[in-house]
Amino acid sequence: MTRVLVSGATGKLGAPICAAIAGADDLTLAGRVARSLAGGEGFASVAEAVAAAQADLLVDVTAPAVAEAHTLAALAAGIPVVLGTTGLGEDGATRVDAAAKTAGVPVLYAPNFAITAVLMMRFAAEAARILDQCAIVEEHNPAKVDRPSGTALRTADLVEAASGTRPEISSLRIEGVVANQSVIFGAAAQTLELRNVTTSREAFVPGVLLAVRRITTLEPGLHVGLEHVLD
Repeated sequence: MTRVLVSGATGKLGAPICAAIAGADDLTLAGRVARSLAGGEGFASVAEAVAAAQADLLVDVTAPAVAEAHTLAALAAGIPVVLGTTGLGEDGATRVDAAAKTAGVPVLYAPNFAITAVLMMRFAAEAARILDQCAIVEEHNPAKVDRPSGTALRTADLVEAASGTRPEISSLRIEGVVANQSVIFGAAAQTLELRNVTTSREAFVPGVLLAVRRITTLEPGLHVGLEHVLD
């Protein structure tokens, strides 16, 4: 049984992740971490949880301002991390990669856990090898802190690597939206649009469980994108 800590456990994504882990036959919810759980049925900090819970793995779905610190705290204890909090940044990614290699464990940083979103990014990279005119439109709810989203930035990286041209990104924050993205390619008298629509945060849970179950197949260091464990 893999013992999993979930940081951000009381959030809109953390709560269904906790429920799914608790209900899985091969996983154990080792502890829930959130500031609101101080003195209650959980831990107020990742450092406290790591010291007390004897966990095999940390899942972090908190906020950009604290995700790196949470990841480094787990790595210092030799615990692999599935990181779903976007906004890590290039410098943060470098620090996490170095810490993970020093600890000898992997970190899987997934800008998006939805399987359909991962496929959208894969198809976008394939299209970009042929179509070099591209734009990205990402839509999230107003509570989304980082802008552009991690998914949009990851898609732009993949498109740029394939075509040599970085696409323009437009970010919309609209009530009623969970997480949508369109990747639009243009050519003479024709367009191609790849669109991912997420109607509930439950869409992210299967990808999280996939990452939890397969992260130990990865080499030590930082790995960006759920595609590393998808195939």
